[in-house]
Amino acid sequence: MSQICCKCGKSEEEEPIVDGFCLSCYKDEFPLISSFYEKQFNLTACKLCGDFMYHGRWAEVHDNPKEIVLEFLDKFLNKTKKETDAQVVIVGDFEEPSCDLASKQTLKIIFEGTPNDDVPPYQQEYDLTLMVNIGVCDRCAKFTRGYFETIVQIRSDRRPINEEEQLQITDLIQQKKDSRVGENRMAYIAKVVDQAKGGIDLYVGSDKFAKTITSFLSENLAASIEYSTKLKSMKDGKPIYQSTYCIRMPYFELGDVVNYLNNAFQIIGIKQGRVEIQNLKTRESKTLSIKDSHPDHVKVLKKKDQFQKYIVVAIQAPNVSIMNTASYETIDIDINMIFENHQDGDEILMVELPYGLFECKEI
Repeated sequence: MSQICCKCGKSEEEEPIVDGFCLSCYKDEFPLISSFYEKQFNLTACKLCGDFMYHGRWAEVHDNPKEIVLEFLDKFLNKTKKETDAQVVIVGDFEEPSCDLASKQTLKIIFEGTPNDDVPPYQQEYDLTLMVNIGVCDRCAKFTRGYFETIVQIRSDRRPINEEEQLQITDLIQQKKDSRVGENRMAYIAKVVDQAKGGIDLYVGSDKFAKTITSFLSENLAASIEYSTKLKSMKDGKPIYQSTYCIRMPYFELGDVVNYLNNAFQIIGIKQGRVEIQNLKTRESKTLSIKDSHPDHVKVLKKKDQFQKYIVVAIQAPNVSIMNTASYETIDIDINMIFENHQDGDEILMVELPYGLFECKEI
């Protein structure tokens, strides 16, 4: 005797019967989804920055807010009570939520799977309500209040920070901010204060980000770091301290003459925290490691504004006669103390050291 569907009466000749139901009725009697994790899918949008929050977690929105919605939706659906092998195969297109006004819309979601090995996989469509409320994220709330945890001071040793260095510092800070997007929501700078006597103060949202900036700038600027704390307030009977990191840029700068391993060099380059130097005697160049580029190893002999201008009067190897453009004094020096290929009348820069005059590059 052939089986028939206990719901619609179809015979097994018309359609296979499984557990008393034809395949068409089986889908209705055994849904892939028992119930959603919650009755509706609730998100909060920050009205200031446009970021979204789901269950207390904020996520940064960049070019496509829908991507963040889908990321949170995936977490929502992972908690849905469903058959073991049921998978989402389609999420219908939906409108991009506004961060200005609360909104409500229905998401069309199609699952595919089967609860029985004897039943081929089938699809079922479900409606899920997406509710987007409007609020302000914790970062924007703190940022608008000027909240900061740590101060990063950028100073120079016995000299002002020049314009080129200021541009470099700005670029380095932006690089580090961009690299931390999505990793630390408090990786922001509440304000920047230019000090009248030279230097920059950064008021940073989180101590962790401040440490990152400090280390990054120190390495790229061949700078030293000083650290201090002070009591800021009390909370629940516990002291809250405020940290300050001071990045102290070295006294030396591009073009200066320095002592390194008891030899005189001119600094001809500073890049990514590494100092490139040229030996004034041998004219050989080398790039120091980050460690050796530290002010503890590189000491200033003469600043570049202490160089003197001379004119080549006559070249008579092995000597050359040069005249000081300020005093008009003419002296003879070893021809190896100037660069090659000079001609009479050339103006050159010289630095006076205890053991002689040496030509330097104009940088």
